[in-house]
Amino acid sequence: MTSKPEAEDIFESFCDSHAVSWKRVPVEKTRTPDYIVSLNGQSFYFEVKQIDEDDNFKMSGGVSSRTVGAHIRQKILDSRKQIQVGAKHGAPSILLVYNNLDPMQLFGTEQHDFIAAMYGEMTVELKDSRIVDSYHGRNSLLRDDHNTSFSAVGHLRHSATGPIVRLYENSFARNSLNIVSLPPCFEVVYVEVTQRAA
Repeated sequence: MTSKPEAEDIFESFCDSHAVSWKRVPVEKTRTPDYIVSLNGQSFYFEVKQIDEDDNFKMSGGVSSRTVGAHIRQKILDSRKQIQVGAKHGAPSILLVYNNLDPMQLFGTEQHDFIAAMYGEMTVELKDSRIVDSYHGRNSLLRDDHNTSFSAVGHLRHSATGPIVRLYENSFARNSLNIVSLPPCFEVVYVEVTQRAA
């Protein structure tokens, strides 16, 4: 028997501390999300992943380096099948990522990591040493024709006051977040997606 990931304990604690009704989705032969959560009469599916290791992270001494968004991109890729299950039921489906690697919960899970993984790396176009355009460029995993089953990708973290969930809405979601159904314990970040000018 494998032990339950810390991320799942933290998510359950978050739900319990905010009186959010949750239950585990029964394990099947095919991949399924981890949880179904009832919020103001609407069902939401949650898949919870955690970052456990990265050879580039130096706990003490040394310099840590990473590609912005790489950890989140990998978790999006790893959870597509689970997220699709909830989306096929017409319910918002959310990936939560917990940073079990960095005690500060920053390495690979800062806001710009989520936005770069979802919408692409922020790109600046220069002409004659002037900025002429800026937009989300390459390496986007959520687009109007790709991974629309994700309603949001979120950061699950612990704090001195208890667990916190910050959701980054997918602008291209098939089943968008219903802000009316979300209690205030869920912090939601809306991102204006800028595309390259024609």
